[in-house]
Amino acid sequence: MAELSRKDRAMGAVVGLFVGDALGLGPHWYYDLEELRADFGQWITDYHAPRAGRYHDGCKAGDVSQTGQVSMLILQSLADKGEYDEPDFTAKFDAFLDTLDGTPQGGRYTDIAMREVWQARKTDISWSEAAGSADTAEAAIRGVMLAARYADKPRDLAAQAMHNIHLTHAEPFIKAQSLAFILSVCRLIRGVGLNNSGKALTGWAQNEVDRAFIDVFLHPAFICDAAKNREIVVEPAHSIAQIYGLACQLGFLTPAAYWLANRFEGDFETAVLTAVNGGGNNMGRASMTGALAGAMVGLAGIPKRFVDGLADKDEILANAGKVASVLS
Repeated sequence: MAELSRKDRAMGAVVGLFVGDALGLGPHWYYDLEELRADFGQWITDYHAPRAGRYHDGCKAGDVSQTGQVSMLILQSLADKGEYDEPDFTAKFDAFLDTLDGTPQGGRYTDIAMREVWQARKTDISWSEAAGSADTAEAAIRGVMLAARYADKPRDLAAQAMHNIHLTHAEPFIKAQSLAFILSVCRLIRGVGLNNSGKALTGWAQNEVDRAFIDVFLHPAFICDAAKNREIVVEPAHSIAQIYGLACQLGFLTPAAYWLANRFEGDFETAVLTAVNGGGNNMGRASMTGALAGAMVGLAGIPKRFVDGLADKDEILANAGKVASVLS
């Protein structure tokens, strides 16, 4: 991995996440790849607005999804407070929930995890008990913001991330998988690859996760090794999405993201666009790939057109700079 500062890599992880999210928003949730190609061409290369009547209808090219909006809330909170302040974040989260109506069509498409939390908060269930049983990626994705703040202190990161994950996801295995992803981004921000990462990730997480789920912290290294093994061939590369699964389960998305970021190490554009062109929940897959690949290449390694095309570019860059400024 190239010599970059941790601040550079943290900025890359944060901005890369939003780039991947926004690239996937327009062509999101096409499980028929022929239909995807008919609507967006043989290879998606930039931001697109959603087609009328499909998910996220009404959003513009370069907008982030609802998951991206919540990630922006935690990024803003970290920038405002200088550290993870859960009451501040949940106050911002509650204000955001007030703009939704609890249906899928509320906001920029409200998925099951957010609908469960919306229902809990509207019936006065506390944040400590609001999480539902969803097996999705939202907590892992927004946790990248915490990795950008606490990369110098990975055990503190593990503790803060688990608190944050539990706000929306209560299922123990999904919580462990989410933490494994967040700590993987942390390791990359620290300038170390995911090969041979199992011992470090397990050590950072050992006080936060039941040992029954410890194997999830070995998984990133296994996928990294497979992606770099020339005897293991997946072509076309976007087929990795079908191999691991096109749907929204976190266990489908994380291995594809690990594989793509390592298969195309040093090439942010190819990694993220391959995630997008795989179809299905390409938005989640691309945002996670973007965070990993962005941490590898730093902000300067992300194509300028992707950064400039983000509708919320100025806010994202300003807050990411503040959050990452604490890193050595």
